[in-house]
Amino acid sequence: MNIRHFTTFPFVIVAAAAAGCAGPDLTMANPIVAGHVPQNVVVKEHGFAESHNGLPVGSMADQAVIEAADKQQVCVTVSLHELAAIDLTTAEIKLTSNTGTLLQPQLNADPPSQQTYQGLVAHTEQTGTRQVCRYDNGQTVCETQPIMSTTMVPGPVDVFNTKGRVCAQNQNLVTPTTTELALKISTPTAAAGGFMGMGRGSKNVTFRWAFQ
Repeated sequence: MNIRHFTTFPFVIVAAAAAGCAGPDLTMANPIVAGHVPQNVVVKEHGFAESHNGLPVGSMADQAVIEAADKQQVCVTVSLHELAAIDLTTAEIKLTSNTGTLLQPQLNADPPSQQTYQGLVAHTEQTGTRQVCRYDNGQTVCETQPIMSTTMVPGPVDVFNTKGRVCAQNQNLVTPTTTELALKISTPTAAAGGFMGMGRGSKNVTFRWAFQ
């Protein structure tokens, strides 16, 4: 039986951000030069979330594909996974390249679908108490605080999949001289986020293609 155990004490959350620019997820022929769109599926794995929640490998992977890229338009289809339904209509969506950029392109989104897996769910209970003292106005004040323990135990885990199609007029987004294209999606999510799933988070994902 796969059970994980954590004891919760007061803590300080430290957020770290990666510096510098990320490289492309995939390199392909420039579709304007080639005259067609080569195969270009970009997959973003989420191994930590899958492992933490006892989910199958690939069950939370995000995916994007450039479906069309000609002189008239650029279209990308996306498939996003989270532990709570994503409303793509509230997302900030940005298409950008070294030759052009567009914020909030046209979006057609499907209603989220849901799949339930037998994974791991959090079970929290009090396992004891401890005395915590502080110095206040010349006096020592002590109080009893609970010690909480969180155990990941087998249980049903819902994974939500949201699909959408992003299209934009090709106003210099992809030209014969374009060497890179990125689709950035940022949206709040009701799924647990932050340290060990405490609090609420956001979905931020960027898909990057390089053209040669």
